[in-house]
Amino acid sequence: MKATKIWLLLSGIPGGAALVGLAWACGGSRLPAPPYVQQKTSALVEVPFAPPPARTETVPDRPEDDAVWLDGEWSWDGRRWSWKQGRWLVPPKGASFAPWTTVRGRDGALYFAPGVWQNAQRQEIAEPKALAGARVGSSPLPGPEGEQFPTGPTIRVVDDAGRR
Repeated sequence: MKATKIWLLLSGIPGGAALVGLAWACGGSRLPAPPYVQQKTSALVEVPFAPPPARTETVPDRPEDDAVWLDGEWSWDGRRWSWKQGRWLVPPKGASFAPWTTVRGRDGALYFAPGVWQNAQRQEIAEPKALAGARVGSSPLPGPEGEQFPTGPTIRVVDDAGRR
């Protein structure tokens, strides 16, 4: 239910404004995102183990009105997982984003596909230049038994000055 509908329902109830604020805080403040499409099956590659939990990121202020936010994502380099920081960018006209995913095959094998941009014909295109990147948390990641989980480096899309 959208916040405007909730407002209409609660505007005459004492304390209703506080409930509207709570409802807005819980779901009305999403970051602008690009149009999303599903990953192609052909993009999936087998990986030996699942990625660690997501890293904590601080989202910087939106640099331009037409910018959209892409969350940080794990990337498989053939040996280990590396974190690609979240970023603001302006999507290419008519393009969509297929977010990274992992899926299990019927035999239990794990498959991964990285996030990619696609044009209107569903052909992969280059990612647009990042305008600003997230600050990534540096806390260690625990493994299944509580030990430190070895991951690759954070892939810096942009630095604090907006340089790649």
